[in-house]
Amino acid sequence: MGLGVLLFAGLNLNGAFLLFFGTEAFLSPLILLITIIMCVRYARASYVTASYALFVSTVGSYLFFGSLAGLLASSLQTRYITSYGATLILVSAIYFWLASMREAELRRVLNILKNILFISCILVVLSDALRPFQVAPEIPGLDAEQIMQGVESADRASGLFENPNEAAMIALYCIVLVAALPSRTPLVRIVQGAVAVLALVMTFSKTGMLVLMLLTGLFLFTRRSFGTLILSGLGIVAAFSVLWFVFNNDLLNLSWEQRERLSDVLNLAGGEFNTRSTTGRNVLFEFGFEKIKGNLPWGSGLGEFHAMEGGIRKISGGIELNEWLGIHNTYLMILGEAGIVPLLMLGGFLASVLARGVRSSHRTIIVGFTIVLMADMLVGHHVLLLRFANVVIAVILALAALPPQRLAVHLSKLRYSS
Repeated sequence: MGLGVLLFAGLNLNGAFLLFFGTEAFLSPLILLITIIMCVRYARASYVTASYALFVSTVGSYLFFGSLAGLLASSLQTRYITSYGATLILVSAIYFWLASMREAELRRVLNILKNILFISCILVVLSDALRPFQVAPEIPGLDAEQIMQGVESADRASGLFENPNEAAMIALYCIVLVAALPSRTPLVRIVQGAVAVLALVMTFSKTGMLVLMLLTGLFLFTRRSFGTLILSGLGIVAAFSVLWFVFNNDLLNLSWEQRERLSDVLNLAGGEFNTRSTTGRNVLFEFGFEKIKGNLPWGSGLGEFHAMEGGIRKISGGIELNEWLGIHNTYLMILGEAGIVPLLMLGGFLASVLARGVRSSHRTIIVGFTIVLMADMLVGHHVLLLRFANVVIAVILALAALPPQRLAVHLSKLRYSS
């Protein structure tokens, strides 16, 4: 059952049914049933750690205070209770399942997860081949021909994901696992890493590329071999030199949007934050801050920052839709909808797993996954509703819960398994 949930989340099978058949949330009832059964089967009081309790408190307090604020304002949106309740169940199910495993089983599951994410990256690379088979979603104000023209002319790859940024996060999680759990065969390691990086680049996600730079820097900084550090540094300099030459001479025939996004990555890395480099997120943040000020410290209710009424409308196919954009930041979303208590709980959860991760022998996965998750929450307000992110949280919790002596045994076996 657990492997089925990993497949569902890692390949975004709900998204696949939506893209190719136009059916929304097709597998959700089945997955909900499976995860409830897994919770009943695997849950044990001994598996409840401080980090797990903080995560449950984060989601629980968000739902409680957000619902209370919504009730007081007569604007309770119950669908968010259902959605975030499913998040809590899925994370708990996968976490308890992983926590119940023996060493060989855990090793096998983590490698299976790596391979699932690798397949997802391959599908991102093959996005152009998949697009002709997609069905046009129903968007008020647009006909099917307009929508499909926008899809076919898209400059960003996304695979089975509707949003290229989600595909970029999948690629980053895959890169972390490839680095932490390298295959015994050098060629396989090179292919896995190259495909994951290519998938990330093809999404043209600014956040994704910046996080890759950060992860690469941290990985090199923690290497003990001076020779490895020097060679890696020279390799990175050479790679960036080649890429800069290709970019300046337009050898890849990049579109205007693609060139602008690559340029914005360098601008953001240099500390330049404006409407263009942040793709308008700074405007959403400013508007959100004004709404937050009027409702501190309790929040304004569930859903109010998933779609900020009176702010900026979504644009599709060059047409402004009757749909408000959300704040595009999970931290501000939680603060705005449910107040300061769940935000503090979230901060405590992230701090606890990072503290546990940096002291563990398995820090590459724990810290790497947590950094990607935190970065994703900086630029998206719906991260806790993404099922692959739920699986990532469960993996972080399970690895952080391992005692140090058991973790050392895991590391020695995991590093050289295929």
